[in-house]
Formats: sequence, structure tokens, C-alpha cells
Amino acid sequence: MRFAETFGIKNAKRNDWFDVDLTVDTKLFVDPFLMLRAGEGWPQAHADLVAHFAHCYELVAKAPHEQSLSAKQARRLLTFPEPAEFCLGYTSASTKGSGGGAGRAVAIADGIAVAIAAGLKHPEHIEEIGILNERFGADSISDATLNILKAHFIRYTQTIAGDHGVPLEPHQLRNASVDLEHSRWESDAVDLPTNPSTGGPVLLVPKRLLRNLPTLNAEDWFQSDLNDELRTSLNVSIGKTLPKARIVQEARKNPKAVREWARRQQSRPDLFSYDFEEDPLGVVSYDEAGEYAAKHPIGLHHVPVTQDDLSYLMGEVLKRFKDFVEQGGGWSLLWDSEGREKPEEAAQLLFMGMSRAYLRQAGVELDREVELGRGPVDFKASSGANARLLVEIKKVHNGKFWNGLRDQLPSYLTSDDTKEGWFVAIQYREAKSSMDRVAQLPTEVKQAAAVTGRDLRFMAVDARRPLSASKIKGG
Repeated sequence: MRFAETFGIKNAKRNDWFDVDLTVDTKLFVDPFLMLRAGEGWPQAHADLVAHFAHCYELVAKAPHEQSLSAKQARRLLTFPEPAEFCLGYTSASTKGSGGGAGRAVAIADGIAVAIAAGLKHPEHIEEIGILNERFGADSISDATLNILKAHFIRYTQTIAGDHGVPLEPHQLRNASVDLEHSRWESDAVDLPTNPSTGGPVLLVPKRLLRNLPTLNAEDWFQSDLNDELRTSLNVSIGKTLPKARIVQEARKNPKAVREWARRQQSRPDLFSYDFEEDPLGVVSYDEAGEYAAKHPIGLHHVPVTQDDLSYLMGEVLKRFKDFVEQGGGWSLLWDSEGREKPEEAAQLLFMGMSRAYLRQAGVELDREVELGRGPVDFKASSGANARLLVEIKKVHNGKFWNGLRDQLPSYLTSDDTKEGWFVAIQYREAKSSMDRVAQLPTEVKQAAAVTGRDLRFMAVDARRPLSASKIKGG
């Protein structure tokens, strides 16, 4: 359920603000660099962001040891809990994440200390720290930005709510503002829209500030022409990268090169926010699957109570998912306009967009990326106290395809003490290896079920791009 639908706002796509899904975090991030060209007060917001870190630089610089007052103040101001009210980030199972704790604050302070030691005594872009520290990535940069600039986003959201008649309610908001003079965060009661899914507040952001990765990031720095000699010395060809830990190691040897590269990016003509029309990651287009579900209902006589009830319902949902992709044009949402496959997660989101529409009607809960010991399973569906099943979705040509069936899904089922699992295979390619895997799937599922003692089921979905009329005719 998106913000606009919840509050009856028409033509939301035409608006400047991002229409967030209120039940699942969207894996996009606020890119501070984009604020410099965003207009309408956002350059000043960027200045406020830098000022916050400049204060932290001063605290780190004068700290004689880690237990000193200034060191503790710096860590306090560098602790950025995930702001769930924005519904953004990596915690896609819900809108409640772990955010940045004390350990991450120490790591950020360490990155600042490295910059200071290299003569970079004042920050110009907070993303520089992300190139000098392995633990300060896209999610951390976005969380820091949203916490520090929360007062700006409060005003922005209140203006939008006023323009569209969205009701506001008082909410106690963590980190509503920051007091740099006393090096502390301030919580406050703020009037904001209420997320009916969580009962908490909602904050909105402009679409023009969102990207899937920060403009300034470690990988792009490593690939820049400034590092031709570095890549040669490491025997790494252009286009090939290193683990971030190694990139950070090299960046720390010459932080001034990081600063020079960051300055150069300000004159780039190709700085754009996320392309919501193209949606290369599939993070918004999955709504179309929900629209398909609304037009193709499943006849339910009662809420699923038993495992058999839930199993039948999931089978029916997957049949409609298959029909949507293969016959209803859903395949087009899994490819970009250049004919390239979107990430595997795009298929997972498309399934989520369809299945939750059906399951919500049946009173079935659907949780995404549930952590189950050895990693997160794609989906967990549950009804009542005992009926539950897991769903794992894989591209057929994924190098870990068979591992997903033989090891991954059974491991999740064991960890969750769940009897039933569905393995959904999405075929994108014509290659013989893909065709063979789909043909082998029934036998492999039967064997895996026998070995694990679990009820394993599957669905094969053909997401290959249809042949054009000219190719069909041999033209």
C-alpha cells in the first residue's frame, strides 16, 4: 500500500515526492551529492549536513583517547539509527531496521581520524568517509543524511500533507533535531501523517534526491582515471573491481586522491536521480502485479486455517503469477528497455506485489527476507498458529540455482521448523543449460524432498522476451 493510495491522492506519479510503499522498505537511498543541484533549499540542507560532520571532525581531532569526553560526543553524534518513518533502505522485510549502532559510530570516527591524519581536516562530502571506511556504505550514508536533516524532511512532508489534505497526528519522533552546541540529539512531538501499517509517522523525500547508490562511492573512485596506475600495480583491469575492504585499504594510503576525485564529480553533466520510469531495479513497477491480481481474483470460501488450505492458496497464487508473467505482459517488467535482465530481486518484488494482494484478502501474512540462521529466505507465508510455508525465487541461470533447491531452501525450512517450501524458477534465457535445468526440475525437487523429508514444491515461470513478429515469420 503506497502513501498516495492510503490517503486518496490522485496522479501521484506527477508529484515531486516519492510515493513510498508503507509496508515494505524500498531499496533506494538519499544521495547527499544530488542536493547540490536540487534547488528549493536542498543546497542549504547539504551545507547543514557537512556542518554536522565538520563538528564531528573537530571532536575527533581534539580527542586524546577513545574514552575522552570529545570522543564520546563524536560517537553520539555519529550514531544514526535507521529512520523507519522514511520506509527506505535495506531492511525490506518491514520498515523497521537495525540502523547504525555504537560499533558503526566507532568505525565512522575511525574513518574521520584517517582523513584528518592525511590533512583533510574539514569534510567537503560525507561520502568521502564511505570510501575510507568499509562499514559506511549506501545505507549508512542515507541513514546519516536522513537523521541529520530530519527537520528539513519534516517541513517538506508537512507542506505536501497540507497541499493534499492529508491528516496529521502528533508523533514522538526520535532525532527530530540535533543540538551541536551540546553534542546531542533531540526527540520531539511532531505532527505528521500516520502509517496505518505501523502506527508510526511517515516522512517523504523528493524523488530527485534518490538513487540506488551514492554518486560518490568506493567502486567508482577505484575505477576513475585517477587510479590507472593503482589498478596497474594491483594487476586489475578497468571494469574489474576489488572487495570494498581492499579498496578502502588503498584509499587510506592516499585520502587526498579521494578528495580530488570528489571535487571533480561536481562538474559532471551526467548526475541523475533514480530513473523511476525505467525502474532498472524493479523497485516500483511491481505495483502492476497487484493491479493484475485485483482483476483476477481467487475464489476463497474461508480463511486458510490448515497447512493444506495455505498450500492450495499458494499454488493458486503462483499459477496466477505464472500467467501474469507469461501471458499478461509481466515479463516486460523483468527486462529494461535495452533488453537487459533486471536483477533477481525484481522478480521477487513482482511476486510480492501480486501475492500480497491475494494473501491479504485471505488473512495470510507475507514477510519478506526473513532471517533464518544461514541467511534470509525470500518469503514466509503464515496463517494462524501452525500453517506456514517458505518461498525461494531463483533465476534459472543463477550459478547457485541448484544450491538454492538442494541446500538453501531445506536449510531455511529446518531453521524455521517448517514442513513446506516452494521453489520458483524464473527462466530468462534460451541457452541449452537453462532449458535442461527446467526439464530436470521435477526430478530434482522430488529427490530433494526425499533427502530432506520436507514437502518441496515448485513452479517454473518463463520470463523470456517473446520473439518479435518478424522473427516468428523468419524475417
